[in-house]
Amino acid sequence: MKRIPTLDGWRGIAIALVMFEHTQGALLGGYLRPWTQTGNHGVTVFFVLSGFLITTNLLDGPINLRRFYLRRLFRLMPVAWVYCLAVWGFGLMGNQHWFSLSEIASCLFFYRNFFGPGLTLFVAHFWSLSLEEQFYILWPSLLLLAGIRNAKWIAIGGALACAAYRLMNWGHYDHIWLSFETQVRADALLVGCLTALLLQAPAFRSFATRWSRVWALPALAVFLFCIYRFHWLPPLTECIALAGLIAASVLHPRSIFARPLSFPPLAWLGTVSYSVYVWQQFFFAHRSESVTLVMVCLMPLFALGSYYLIERPFTRFGRRLTSAPSPETSAANAVAAIKTSTDPNNRPASNW
Repeated sequence: MKRIPTLDGWRGIAIALVMFEHTQGALLGGYLRPWTQTGNHGVTVFFVLSGFLITTNLLDGPINLRRFYLRRLFRLMPVAWVYCLAVWGFGLMGNQHWFSLSEIASCLFFYRNFFGPGLTLFVAHFWSLSLEEQFYILWPSLLLLAGIRNAKWIAIGGALACAAYRLMNWGHYDHIWLSFETQVRADALLVGCLTALLLQAPAFRSFATRWSRVWALPALAVFLFCIYRFHWLPPLTECIALAGLIAASVLHPRSIFARPLSFPPLAWLGTVSYSVYVWQQFFFAHRSESVTLVMVCLMPLFALGSYYLIERPFTRFGRRLTSAPSPETSAANAVAAIKTSTDPNNRPASNW
C-alpha cells in the first residue's frame, strides 16, 4: 500500500513542534512566550495519528496479532535500544552516571511515563514511547476480542473517562512528569482509534467526505487556541480537533488545506520523525549554550544515521519476516474484515 504524504506531513508538524520547544529550553533555558511551549501538542499529534493509523491497518484485513507485534518490535525497538546503549556509553566515556538501573528498566519495560524525572533528561522523552507501547500491547487484542462495534464504544467510553478524570484532577496533573501518566493522556490515542473505526462505516465516511472541508478550518482554529491556552495538559477538544484535521487531510489530500502537508521537505521530515524524536533529546538536554550549539549541529548526523542504518533495515526485515500468511488467522476475522471493508481506493494507506 502506498504512503499518504499528508500523514507524513502531520508527523513532520509533530516533530517540529517538539523540537521548537526543546530548542528554546536548550538555548534560552526557558520559553519565549508561554504559548511557545509546543512539545506536548506535538506529542498529542503523534498520539492521535498513531491511534488512527494502527487501527486503520488492523482493519485492513484479518487481524494477525503475531504479524502486528513482530512488525512493531522491529520497527521501534532497535532504534530505542541503540539510543539507550549509546547514551550509556557516552556517559561511561565522560565518567558520568546518567542512568540508574531502575530508570533503564522503566524505558525497556514501558513504564517510563510513571517513573518521574529520575536522574537524567536524556531518556525523559521515553514517557511518550512507553505510553504508545502500552497502547500497542492492549489495543490490537482488545479490537480482536471485542469486534468493531464494541470497540467503538470502548474507545468512546475510554476517551470520555480519561478526559473526565483529567478535568476533575487538572490542578494535580498540570505539571511536568505528572502530566505524562497514561490515565491522563490516553484519550488522544483512543480518539484516533475511534476516527479510524468510524471511517470504516460507509455512511459515516460519506458524511465525512461531504463535510470535512467545512469543519477543517474550525478544527484548525481550535487546535491553535489549545496551543495558546494549554501547556502541559492538552484537553479532549484538542484531540477531537486533530482527529477532524487528520480525517479531512486523508479524505481530501489535494484540497487547499491539505496540500501543504504534502510539501516534500515536510513529508520527508515526517518520514524520519521517529529517529529524530528518539535522538534529539540527547542533543537538546545540555544547558550550556556553546555545547548545545555543537550538539545541535551533530544531531542530524545521528538521527539520519539511525533512520537509514537502523530503522529502515529493521523495518524491512520485520515485514519480510511476517509477509507469509499466518495459520493463526481465524475465519471469523476474515468474515468480519469483508463485512466492514470499503473501497480500497478510498481507504487510508499504510504509513506505519
